[in-house]
Amino acid sequence: MPGALVAAWLALAGVVTAAWPRVATLRASRGWILVLALVFALVLQLVVATVPDDAFVTFRYARNMAEGYGAVYTIGERTQGLPNFLWLVLVTLPGALFGADVVTGAVVLGIACALGCVVVAYLLAKRCTTTTGVLAALLTAGASLLAAHGLAGTETPLFVLLVLAGCLALVTGHPLVAGVLAALAVMTRSDGVVFALLGEVWLLTAAVRRRSSWWGPAGYLLGALVFLVPWWAWEATYYGHARSGWPASSHLPYGFLLCALAAVGAAVASGRTSNRPSPRPRRRLAERRVVPAVALVLCAVSVPAAFAAQQVVHVDRQRMAQTTEIGHWLRDRLPSGSNIDTFGNAALAYRAGSRMMITGVTGSARDDEYAPVALFGLPVLAAPLAWYSPAQDCGIAEKYAQRYEVATFQRTGLGWLTLYLRADSESRLLSQLSGDERLTYVPCP
Repeated sequence: MPGALVAAWLALAGVVTAAWPRVATLRASRGWILVLALVFALVLQLVVATVPDDAFVTFRYARNMAEGYGAVYTIGERTQGLPNFLWLVLVTLPGALFGADVVTGAVVLGIACALGCVVVAYLLAKRCTTTTGVLAALLTAGASLLAAHGLAGTETPLFVLLVLAGCLALVTGHPLVAGVLAALAVMTRSDGVVFALLGEVWLLTAAVRRRSSWWGPAGYLLGALVFLVPWWAWEATYYGHARSGWPASSHLPYGFLLCALAAVGAAVASGRTSNRPSPRPRRRLAERRVVPAVALVLCAVSVPAAFAAQQVVHVDRQRMAQTTEIGHWLRDRLPSGSNIDTFGNAALAYRAGSRMMITGVTGSARDDEYAPVALFGLPVLAAPLAWYSPAQDCGIAEKYAQRYEVATFQRTGLGWLTLYLRADSESRLLSQLSGDERLTYVPCP
């Protein structure tokens, strides 16, 4: 796959170099460059894509919704814990309609949104000149690495796409559409409210200066409230209380967002001409060969960055595969309704299945006080690590020491798994967990 990335960039560079003299006049030249930029962005994301653990919080909500249990993390407990409502709805639909895997659907949708960012960046910068649109597409394609490494399956590409599309709607004079897109951005990430407010301020300023009518800010506000008011009303009704504040978003899209906006800005700046009189006609900077060469070099920076990330990508994917195996093992061996503590590992909670009650304990062994995070009592099992460790670990966290016993399992060829089993259910749990030939119970010495 890394070889395919180099081949994609070389093909893109060759076509850009050959077609640039005609890119301003021939639509076919621009089309081929845009297609190859999309191919490069696609391969780049496939090479570095890794799903962060926090994304599985959304995935667990989505699977519960697809299976008819509602927008809940644990069945029977309505908790308002997601700032990315729109993304949750979108990743739920394939599973609810077609039974598709939530994780795969989210990753595919995220890649599609990142490719959409390349296209919208092209359309946004193209309003200056056709060549600037091509430059913006090239730079955004290279920056798409920032939407895949450690962010695959998250709402980041969708948020950036909505912001770029909102900017396009504003500059093309469609305030109502811009307001709708701003509302969708807020529903995708809580900090989208900043973009929404900036759009309203921009339209108000234009109206005050009489560069546009007052319909602009009014239509923008109307388009936003049409979506935001029903959403807020639903949250207050479904969870039993109004949103008390904006929950912190788990992922930071600002790298990709800022690079995409900078790509558009740089492309537009290169397409402007000087107002100074000159005896000879001056070509725009974007029409000179040095500009696409610089854009290709900047785009190529993502190639060594992708190669440098390969070791981390390999480890992340390997650990995720182990977490999947452990979660499925717990799902298959424990009875439905078992209450387990995943130590905050959302991927393990997702893989363990909807029928598992996910909770945790607080307190200390000194005062023997345990306070379940959820409403289902003390967990029967706790998994301090969601992947295999190289050596047997018989230690136990202090707050579990009095009521739990350590149980270690050896996975042939991969390592060791440590679990804390509730002491009053240890024999029953060991009986349930035994029987899988891949994982063998080995008592601590």
